[in-house]
Amino acid sequence: MRTFRFPFLLLALALGARLAAAPVDVSSVENLRPALPVIPDRTFTLTDFGTVGDGATMNTEAFKQAIAAVEKAGGGRLVVPKGVFVTAPFKLCSSLDLHFAEGAVIKAPETFAALGLPDPASFKTQAEANAVYKVPDPLITGSKLHDVAITGPGTIDGSGQHWWDRSERAARNAAQTEPGRIVYRRPHLVVIDRCERLHVADITLTNSSMFHLVPRNITDLTIERVKVRAPWDGSGPNTDAIDPGPGTNFWIHHCDIDTGDDDIVIKSGGTNILIEDNIIKHGHGISIGSETIAGINHMLVRRCTFENTDNGIRLKSMRGAGGLVENIRYTDLQMKNVENAIVLQLDYVDNNRPDFKGDPTKVPAIHNILLDHLTIEGSRQAGIIHGLPDSPITNITLSDISLQAETDLDVKNADSPSYIRVTRDIRAGVAPPKRPGEH
Repeated sequence: MRTFRFPFLLLALALGARLAAAPVDVSSVENLRPALPVIPDRTFTLTDFGTVGDGATMNTEAFKQAIAAVEKAGGGRLVVPKGVFVTAPFKLCSSLDLHFAEGAVIKAPETFAALGLPDPASFKTQAEANAVYKVPDPLITGSKLHDVAITGPGTIDGSGQHWWDRSERAARNAAQTEPGRIVYRRPHLVVIDRCERLHVADITLTNSSMFHLVPRNITDLTIERVKVRAPWDGSGPNTDAIDPGPGTNFWIHHCDIDTGDDDIVIKSGGTNILIEDNIIKHGHGISIGSETIAGINHMLVRRCTFENTDNGIRLKSMRGAGGLVENIRYTDLQMKNVENAIVLQLDYVDNNRPDFKGDPTKVPAIHNILLDHLTIEGSRQAGIIHGLPDSPITNITLSDISLQAETDLDVKNADSPSYIRVTRDIRAGVAPPKRPGEH
């Protein structure tokens, strides 16, 4: 096992010994512009199909009829006008732009009964509930599609509170006052699986019961100017904001995210990924993993800001769900009051499945990572670089970094990182006191 800790006085020695690190190549994504959907020039309006935007009427059948009309016509723009349109889950079609006018809201029901689900309190045991309960579909779904867009300045609201009250975390918190509290597994908000050319722009996603936007198996994905909001104080658990992967050609930019879990996270795998100019306010930062089975490479993260997040940069994976992560660059990032600035971790343990074994042949690996031009102010921990005994992390370069933290970077089962023009202010008291609700 290789264990290193670099006190400030040894920085010069590290500089002299590690100037010739292998290059990190992200040139394929520096100017990445994925192909956008091609949508026919015809327009439909949701209210033409009998919807009522009063925040109470269920509009599920009208949504289905509207999508069917667009599909039958060969595609087009379906406009959601101003109003609050409550609906159960519905599916998108190809060649569709689901466009929100200013003030338009698509809202999930606020009760289990509205989805045809029994009241969790009606079950005596979790086993009884599991025998009956089936997780509903996400509010908006699509599969095996091409040329899909979700655009406009409206909102998709997951009405997550009643789901959070029946989450695993709520049950743990209520163990003393309500032992045996029934848990309902939660759906995501928007899931698009297997799509060529997906564009999500200008929309607000809020209060999902679990993950907000999950684009899986996508070729050519553009997510821009999207706002995501969910409680960051632990009351809304697992509310990831944007969770793409696997896929090819992802561009995620100018998004504004404030949630209680991963803000942007590449799941399973991805190639050619550009993440830039995003504002991260709470949550777990910009992440990779924990599943990395499909491998992740040629990824560039630049010009993003983090404030009051649990993490800044986070690469996490674990034995049984791992693949190769390499050729990743993080540059021109600003972090303020971040709990853990830099986390590269192959011994990650998922709290929701602590006994996970997976496929023993799927051993994670991290190589060729460049972190440069970072400003880290008031961090509680500089972070960790933790590999595995049989899969040490290699070729990590930290360059042109100003780091202020209460504890230094901890390195285990990894080669010594290369430090180039790194200044560190490591001392107690530089991080602000934790506020109520912070992890």
